[in-house]
Amino acid sequence: MARDYTYAEAAAKLRIAETTLRRWVSKGRIPCHRLGRKVRFTDADLEAAYQASPALARRR
Repeated sequence: MARDYTYAEAAAKLRIAETTLRRWVSKGRIPCHRLGRKVRFTDADLEAAYQASPALARRR
């Protein structure tokens, strides 16, 4: 079963600051799912973030 991550959980998993993740979402650099005002990330969304940013891929 796929897991949904909050901003804080996704930022911790990506090892970046939550403010950075919020900025990336507002600029459309990382995919996400919006549920009303809530924003959630799936494992596929986080994998796409790794693919989009070589610097993140090196942190893995």
